[in-house]
This record gives sequence, C-alpha cells and structure tokens, in this order.
Amino acid sequence: MKKYSTILIAALGLFSFAGCEEVLEVEPTTAIEAEGAVVDFTTLDRSALGTYSALQDQDYYGFRYLLYQGLYADNLTFSGTFTTDREVASQRINASNLQIASTWAAIYTAINRANIVIRDAERLAGNSEITEAERAGIVGEMKFIRALAHFDLLKVFGGVPVVTSPTTTIAEIQSLPRATEEAVYAAIIADLQDAKAALEGTGGNERATGLAAAALLARVYLQQGDYAAAEAEASEVINSGAYEVVEDFGALFTQEGGPEAIFELNFTLNDPNALGTASDPTSSGQRFYVSEDVYEAFAAQADTVVTERVTADGTTVTDTTVYTDERFEATTRFERNSRRLIKYDDVTNNADNVIVLRLAEVYLIRAEARARMADAAAAASPEVISDINLVRERAGLLPVEALTNAEALEEILEQRRLEFVGEGLRLMDLKRYNLTCDLLGFCEEDGEAFRNLWPIPLQQIEVNPSLTQNPGY
Repeated sequence: MKKYSTILIAALGLFSFAGCEEVLEVEPTTAIEAEGAVVDFTTLDRSALGTYSALQDQDYYGFRYLLYQGLYADNLTFSGTFTTDREVASQRINASNLQIASTWAAIYTAINRANIVIRDAERLAGNSEITEAERAGIVGEMKFIRALAHFDLLKVFGGVPVVTSPTTTIAEIQSLPRATEEAVYAAIIADLQDAKAALEGTGGNERATGLAAAALLARVYLQQGDYAAAEAEASEVINSGAYEVVEDFGALFTQEGGPEAIFELNFTLNDPNALGTASDPTSSGQRFYVSEDVYEAFAAQADTVVTERVTADGTTVTDTTVYTDERFEATTRFERNSRRLIKYDDVTNNADNVIVLRLAEVYLIRAEARARMADAAAAASPEVISDINLVRERAGLLPVEALTNAEALEEILEQRRLEFVGEGLRLMDLKRYNLTCDLLGFCEEDGEAFRNLWPIPLQQIEVNPSLTQNPGY
C-alpha cells in the first residue's frame, strides 16, 4: 500500500496514528506519494491542495470545531445523546472528552501538512521545474493555513505548542511545550505577514491570497487588542475593491465563490462536510440548532416607521412600514419544533461551502477598531457609523444615525451575532467584549472563569510530558 504525504498525521507526541488505514485506502485526487514524489510545481501544488483538505476535516471546519464556537457560547443548542457534544453544550468539558482530542488532532494535522509542504518547497529551491515565484507562493499559502490553524487553537486552548517543522516519521516526533499566548500571537502574525507579502496580487477565494492574509491579520489584531493594526489591515482589504458586500444576504450561502467571500472552503460530493445534516431535524443522530435567544433576537430586529400623509380630499392617512431583518429567513427556520440552521442545508451531498473570511466582517472589524480607539462617551465618527450601516442596510434594517462609541460597540456586537450565526465567531467575540461572565457564567467570583479556555486533551498530556493542563481542569 502506498502512503501519501497529504494524509500523514502530525504525531508530535500529541496524538496517535489510529484510523489512518481506511483513509489510505481512498485513492486521493489531491495527494502525491510521500517518498520523493515532490519534484516540481505540479507535485508540490498537489501536496498543497491536500493541506487545504485538512481544513475541511469534520472535526475542524467540516463540522464540529466550526459549530462548537456557537454551541459553547449562546448561538447554538444541541439535541442528542453524545456525551462529548453535551459537555460542550453545557459548557462543562472534561479533559478526557474524545471529541476535543479529535479536534486538537485535526488542527495539528493541518499544521503538519503545511510544514511538510514548506519543507518540500525549500528543498526545491533552484529546481528548474518550478519558478521562484511559484515556490514562494505555495510557501505563502501554507503559512496562511498554519497561521489560521494556530489562531484557531489559541482561541479555545490559550497558549499551545507552536509547530513550524514537519513530522513524517516516528523519529521526528517532538514533545513540544506550550508557548505563551503572546508567543503564539507573534508566530501567527509573522506567518501572516510573510503570506501577505508572498501572495500579493493573487486572486480567487478558494486558496489563500495576500488580501485573505490581510483580512485574517485584521481579525487577529482585533482579538489581540492592537486596534490600530486591525484598522489598517481592514482598510487595506476594503480599499482594494477586490470584494463587495452582496445585496442579497441569502445568496452568500447559495452561490459559491461570490464576490463577498475572501476565503472559503470548497466542499463537494466527493469531499463533503457534515453541516447540512447536522441541523436537519428529519435526520437521525446528533443535531445542532439555533438557540432560542438568537431566534428571538432576530425577531426583535425590526424597525417600525409610522408616517402621516394628507390625501387630495384632505383626509389624514397613517402609513406603517416595518423593516425586518432579512438575515432571519436566510439563517434559520422553525421546523419540527426545532430552530434549524439553514446556512448549510445541503443534506443530499453535504457540499455547502464554508466561508472562513468575508467582507462584511472586515467592515465590522474596522468599525470596532475605530470605536475602541476613541473615547467611549464621545460621538462615534461618521466612518464608524457608515461601516455599521453598510451591514444593517444589507440586512434590510434602517441605518443608525447618532451613537456614542460605547453604543457603537454594542451595536457592532449585535450585528456580528446576527450576521455570523454558525460561522464560528461568537465565542471569540464574547471573549473580546469580556462578556463571558455576564452571558455564559464564566465568572471569577464563582470560580468558573477557567472555562474561558477548553481543557488540553488528557490524551495529549499523557503522551507529551511537556504539556501542562489549563487551570481548573
């Protein structure tokens, strides 16, 4: 049986190679043989595509990691019998939770694949079968993926091992300690800056580009608290004119590769996710639904305008116009006593694309960064109001006119909540706004603040003596 570099598991002393055999039986279309097969641009590029495929794992963006960001917060609920999912839904994750261990492994697999491709690209330096621009471009793409994966780990685990060299054999297994959060941020930002420079001028949205790196940098800087840098990166993406906020919100999830998507993962019949069936109440198994709180928030997002006019015969007539949130019917519907998430509704093929970065978020990042850099009690700038209103008006809501910066931040958080249900941003947002105590009960005085981070999987600590557990677990 041949082995393929794109299915190699990033052992790193953190997880096992269990379960690889059935994967190996599948003839890959985006893989190359591991032993000496990367010899030119074509084979290197094929290996790079396998790294993108790692992001699509059902323990990562293909299902659970993506939905867990809303489930562990207050956007999604769970119905089913799996203890692993129930622990996340109840915000009581045990260190022995096998799903959390699988997600950790899936993310580090993506990192390892990126590292393997980077090593192979470096080995091809000076090879006549690949240009320097091609080689540098693929390295840039892999650094983008590596940064995204490290950031996804940081958001839920805090400081984690930063892995920048590949593991392909048992002899290369490393027992790396956890880095500080500051060190992880530094590694992420360095990778994204390199990716941005290497990928300048590239296009498309199903592979990393320079602007995708800038958009991810904006997200990272905002979460880190570097608001000036977040504003600068967001403005660069917006001012590039390469993307546009589409008029129809629902079209974002029915028309793949649209002009608003900056980076999206392309799922197909042959490379599916589990998102469509995950919220389909007609299917059996574990189900993830929109929370009642979000459902009611959508219903409350309505503006009623009452005007009076005088007709030709002198009669006064009162007109009432209701502006409802058009995102409501594109996000959820009540079906079989459940609030189904319909952004991903392909239950036949489970081939809905997953948008990782899109322009509406970049506008809200810029607005938030500007509001945070200004006096909270002062009036928000016209630029902040404009960025907020771009999102509101696309949703069919009336524009806001005058807000303080503190009020603008509240409005931004509400719009982010309703705009990105099921897109993996809610938990990160509540942490940034310091609302996990008020909304999730992760309060210091109750001894529950430790739940802002997930436990490092027990299985990884057992095989890597350099790993330490998050306090409280």
